[in-house]
Amino acid sequence: MGETVEGLPVLQRLLLHLHHVDPAGRGSSPEHQTQVGISTAIGIQRKHVPRALRRLVEEGWIALELKRVDGHRQRLRVYVVSATGQEEIKRLRVALQNTTMNTMNGPEKVLDLVDAGRIGDLHTSTTREHLQEGKETNAFPLKLAARLLGCSPGDLHMITEQSQNITSPDTATLDGAEAVFLSCLEMALTDGVITDDEEALLTTLRTELGPFGASLNAHVATVLHDMMK
Repeated sequence: MGETVEGLPVLQRLLLHLHHVDPAGRGSSPEHQTQVGISTAIGIQRKHVPRALRRLVEEGWIALELKRVDGHRQRLRVYVVSATGQEEIKRLRVALQNTTMNTMNGPEKVLDLVDAGRIGDLHTSTTREHLQEGKETNAFPLKLAARLLGCSPGDLHMITEQSQNITSPDTATLDGAEAVFLSCLEMALTDGVITDDEEALLTTLRTELGPFGASLNAHVATVLHDMMK
């Protein structure tokens, strides 16, 4: 007989959601793979999504893409399961095979809820991730962004304009160190807080990456655009 749980942790729900809406990891359901879509599907506040995504990026389980979607002027930043993430999902599904959860309908298998798109039902206050909070910074968001990117506040508007020069989705996919840098940057700007260790990591990554390539520039531009609007 399997285990009965009260819910699943945030990172497991997030990974299972991305796989459910886009099994092949190609960004086929972009509106459900944005931070807003993820927040709605797995039952956490939008402001907590970047920190959870960063953990999956650091594990190498997800990558970032920019997708053009009908009805949206700006390309959407979406999150897709990587090949390594697909293997993690296989292990997770095996572990959850006989796991059940008590719902309003009585005991139900966790994987049945996942496969039915009811991942939000797997949320419970007792399984909330305790995501480490950073210390507040007194920097205005634009000044913080400029500092983290190693440029002046006036340069930020120039960076956002660069996204208009990238038209091919194939050139706007991030993984590895670039994806970690983008996730850390977005988390800091979304939270409005950053730890010394996080800023040191961003500075180190920025130095190691050198001049940003087209894909990273496009993603940074979308983060800045969201921050400025």
